[in-house]
Amino acid sequence: MSAKPLRFWDLALYAVGMTLSLRWVATAAAAGPAALPLWVAAVIGFMAPLVIATAELVSRFEGEGGLYVWSREAFGPFAGFLCGWLYWTCNIPFFSGLLYFIVSVLGAALGPGAQAALKDPTLFVLVCLAISVVVAGLHLLGLGMGKWLSNFGGAAGSALLVVLVAAGIAGALKHGSATDFVHANYAPPLTADGAILWSTMVFAFGGPEALAFLRDQVQGGIHQILKVLAVVGGLLTLAYVVGTGAMLMVLSPAEATRLAGLPDALTLALTRIGLGGLAPFALLILALSLLGAYSAWFGVAARLPLSAGVDQMLPAVFARLHPRTGAPVAAILAQGAAVIVFLLLSQAGASLKAAYDFLVAMSVISYTLPFVFLFAVYLKVQGRPLPRGAWSPPGGPVTARAIGWLGLVVVISAILCTLVPSPDATNGLAAILKLVIASAVLILCGVAAYAWGLRKRALIAGTQP
Repeated sequence: MSAKPLRFWDLALYAVGMTLSLRWVATAAAAGPAALPLWVAAVIGFMAPLVIATAELVSRFEGEGGLYVWSREAFGPFAGFLCGWLYWTCNIPFFSGLLYFIVSVLGAALGPGAQAALKDPTLFVLVCLAISVVVAGLHLLGLGMGKWLSNFGGAAGSALLVVLVAAGIAGALKHGSATDFVHANYAPPLTADGAILWSTMVFAFGGPEALAFLRDQVQGGIHQILKVLAVVGGLLTLAYVVGTGAMLMVLSPAEATRLAGLPDALTLALTRIGLGGLAPFALLILALSLLGAYSAWFGVAARLPLSAGVDQMLPAVFARLHPRTGAPVAAILAQGAAVIVFLLLSQAGASLKAAYDFLVAMSVISYTLPFVFLFAVYLKVQGRPLPRGAWSPPGGPVTARAIGWLGLVVVISAILCTLVPSPDATNGLAAILKLVIASAVLILCGVAAYAWGLRKRALIAGTQP
């Protein structure tokens, strides 16, 4: 039984579940109204260039593989493999960080007793591991099964955003806004929190490029993907700006925190409009929406080692799909095992909050590095003729080059900001070293895997007549 192709709404909800994460609203609200102009800057400087570059690149290059194939075709096999390796491995700390947030929200939904119990790091990590096993199991049954959790997550996240905005406005009209927007300081905070905020905002707008990995599984192919890119880009912009404003109507910046601010805001917003009894249900829906995002990324990430396996740059087992479900079994199992390692690593000498910030920073730095490749590829292909039927922005190569350079500069700034240690870290220098070493290990593992792949290909070629 082969997997059914994704239709427009399947792909749109899958993309929303993958890209829209309300936890970034909590991160932004913790910085206060100054986050609002920064969201706009991130839209102009990163999301818009990313969507435009993705739309053109996905129409220039054939087949699945996305960033991996684009980098390989533009700069050679090593660049392609390293880019794909970083893009795949960046999901591991991202998955771990997202599990932290999900379990925190579940604790808030289940009440004070559960919250107190989950302060035990061992129990906290065990719950995270249990969730990761369930999601991996769903994807072993095929993308057709995994998509339902992702689709539900996209719909639930959008619905909760509407609830947060409506409750924030209603509460502000009745009781006044928790934040004084008129006299607020809108200057970007030049602090560690400000650096974390900027890198996280850039990270929050990532995701549209991942639709290229599903190209061969979409009904309508490239044209359907281009439509979804436009819809998702507009929705993300509206969601993050309006959602942050609504959250600040409910909580002051001092009350909003990166890890607990969103559950607190939902609970208080519903209480202010007389629906406080529904808060646990709303928090449970929030946890499920975040679980949908986790599931969506988990399914997409597994397609990268599949492409590398087909190119014989990873063990042959990665190139195999389950004959009935079409699932890349080896990649799914490898991701599940790696999540366990990172969950344990993140707890090494850290509080839950500092560990969460480490996982976010690790996700951002390893995820944004492939965007250096993406925009470099985009700039390079502007010297090539545009294939027939391919899309490009108005203004031709001149406009495209300006877009590419803008995106590249913003990505590099986000990478540098990730090196600023969390203010909750007990030892700033140790936090930086842990981040740099972990990133270096990912890169060196990629280099080693590429060298292994070259040797294996040479041995195979030597045994063939």
